[in-house]
Parts: sequence; structure tokens; C-alpha cells
Amino acid sequence: MRQVSDLISFILGSLKEEDSGRVALYHYLKNFAPATQPISPGLINQFFTDCLQMPYWQERKATLAKDIFECLQRFCAHSGQPLTLDQLYNLPRMQLINVEQAENLYAAVKNYEQGQLKEGENLRLIPDGQCRMVALIKSLNGSLRVRTYSNLSYVQGASLIPIGPDQELFYDAGLELAPTEIQKIRPNPHYQIRFVIQSHGIEAQIVTGTSFRQSQVVKLTGITQDHRLFFALKKLERFYIYRPSDPYYIELINVLDRSIQMIKTSTPGSESFARTAFESGQIAFDQIFPDDKALYSRLRELAKHIKQVAAPEVI
Repeated sequence: MRQVSDLISFILGSLKEEDSGRVALYHYLKNFAPATQPISPGLINQFFTDCLQMPYWQERKATLAKDIFECLQRFCAHSGQPLTLDQLYNLPRMQLINVEQAENLYAAVKNYEQGQLKEGENLRLIPDGQCRMVALIKSLNGSLRVRTYSNLSYVQGASLIPIGPDQELFYDAGLELAPTEIQKIRPNPHYQIRFVIQSHGIEAQIVTGTSFRQSQVVKLTGITQDHRLFFALKKLERFYIYRPSDPYYIELINVLDRSIQMIKTSTPGSESFARTAFESGQIAFDQIFPDDKALYSRLRELAKHIKQVAAPEVI
């Protein structure tokens, strides 16, 4: 059976326009698929799913399908090994719909995920506003898989089927990110990070662009070292991590409390410390915990004291 490395070599010799579908497939396979992985309809459909997460390819799905089908047909003829093309998504006939009501999105994701549950697994869905859904799949041993969905679905008969998860994270029974698993986070449609936690640190692959072209591999000592990854992860974890047990949240609240106490007692250096703490707290409130009352009340009190110090009353 032909492998990913064979298809990559074949595409390299037949690249056309810089924005063609086969250019995207080339970079997708090069960046995301092991070289020895067999070429299968499932792999190509996963490529289609990742493409359709981006508005660019949603608008060009027919062109994308035509280019990929032609490329695969030539590859099969060249290799002498058939690939069942009728198992691939029929993108030109795929009717895409942005589900606008949270209850409809909930039902679509629930039906989709329940069809994939294994024995002993439990499913819980949490709406993230009107247009996103967080699926929590807990196994018998307590490990957790988190998959997130946008509101993009397609019509299949009388059913709405989610186009597929755009993020996927794996946790152990202690709700720590599972080592060796490929974790996928997508801060925006054209920007994704795939990372693996290893014994010596974290290896993260950052891929941007509609053709999956721009790839950067970085080694991190911890999640906090990359703010893009950290904030995207924390923004998602607020739905299922108990905040009073989250070290980041605990430290954030403690620093704000300390700032308030210092500025109330006129401790030397308190204003500078308070301003730094307020800025960090405001970023966390805006990007991670927009509904957190404890954080909001502390920011409000700290802002009042900073204002008083900056413009004291004239007696």
C-alpha cells in the first residue's frame, strides 16, 4: 500500500498554482501525517475537514475537490494501486450550514458524538455561546477527551452533521494534559498549534495559512512560555477545570488580593505592583474568565484604589 511519503513525492512533481488544493494537501501531509502512514480515504477526508474549518476553502470547496480528485486519480494510475475515491467526501454536493441556534447545535453535536462513544464512556456537552460547543468524553478510568465544535455543519438526509472538531485535547484522570498524545488547539481558523508533552518539555508545531504552509516547531519548557497557546488553552479549560484548583487562577486571585492590601496600607512600591497586577488580571478577565465574578470584583476594587492614589482628594 502506498504511503504518505509516496504521495508527497508525487505531488511535488505536479504542483500548479500556489493556492491550489494539491499545494494545501502537500503541506498538510508534510506537516501533519507520518511519512509511513498508508494513504486512505480517512486521511484525505480528515484533510478536507481541516480545510473546511477555514472560510477560504468553504467558498472554494468545489475547486478543492476537483483538484484533489484529479491528483489522486493520477497518483493511483502512476502507482498502480487503486484508492476507493467514492468513499471521499463529495464536497461539491456538500451543503454547508452555519447553525445559528445553540439548541440545534447541541442536538447535532450530541447525535454525532454519541455515535462514536465507546463502551463505558460518558458524554457531556457545554455550550460556548451560541456558535460553539464543547464535548467532554470521560472514560471508565477517569481520563478525559475534550473536543470543540464550531457551528459549521452539513446536511446529510434529514440530519445535521458537524463538520468535525476543530480542537482536541487529552487529559489523564487527574486532569493533567496527557503525555505523548497529540494535543490540538486552534486559536483562530487560520492558526493552529499541535503539541506533545514529553519528559523533557513540550514540543509544539505551529501551522498558519490556508495552505498549511507556514510551519514552525518550537520547544517549550512549559505551557506558559507561549502566550498564544496558554491563553487559548486556559480559555477552553474554564469550562471543565475547577477554578479554585487551577494554579494559574489561584495565583491570579492571590496577586490581586495582595495588591489591594498593599495599596490600602500605602506599602512602598504598591502602586507599581498594583498596576502590573491589574493589567494581568484584566487580560485574564477579557480573554479567559469573562464571567468570573470573583475576578471582576477584585479588579473593580483595585481600579478604585489605583484611581484614588493617582488623584488623591484635595483637603
